[in-house]
Amino acid sequence: MRADHACPGHLGGATGPLRSMTDGPFQQASHFWLPLVIVGGLVVLTTWLGQLAEQPLPQAPTVLRHDPDYFVENFNATAYDVSGQPRYHLTAVRLTHYMDDDTADLIAPRFVREGAGVARVVVRSLRGVVSANGDTVDFIGDVRMLRERLQDGPPIDLTTDYLRAYPDRDLVVTNKPVLIKDGGGQLRGAAMQADGKQKTLELSGRVKGIYETRH
Repeated sequence: MRADHACPGHLGGATGPLRSMTDGPFQQASHFWLPLVIVGGLVVLTTWLGQLAEQPLPQAPTVLRHDPDYFVENFNATAYDVSGQPRYHLTAVRLTHYMDDDTADLIAPRFVREGAGVARVVVRSLRGVVSANGDTVDFIGDVRMLRERLQDGPPIDLTTDYLRAYPDRDLVVTNKPVLIKDGGGQLRGAAMQADGKQKTLELSGRVKGIYETRH
């Protein structure tokens, strides 16, 4: 006799379609949540792009060019001491101011230092530059400085190509060759410093002097 029956645990006689775990509830849940995840990601991405577009674009730092912002014809300025007396004058045919560094160019500047107890000094040149804070005035090209006669000394006539003046310090310096004439002779040097307060004049470099005698 033959018994047609299936033993427990034996799949050989089983009929019908086989199913794996991927065909169960887990697969159905993934089919349900996946579209929602994609849509949610798109919403977040769209929101982030919108916020990014609303932010102002970074601006490049502004670089000021060395362009003039104003000029003055027949410039004339006077500085006074604490007692109200004129201390020095600065004039020029033309002053041109630059906004980027707050300096000013001068055409044909003329500087006059005067006051009680000091010799009158006049400096002029072809052009000049005033610093941003006004502490220095550079005289450039065919510079001539004339110090009038003192009671105890002759006048001094100085020529050079460049001279820097510190008006408030009563000081003038140059790192260019200089020629100084003081009546009876002349001196040449590679650089110079003249201090009006200390009443000193220093020459440096290869200093040469000529003294003229009169008979």
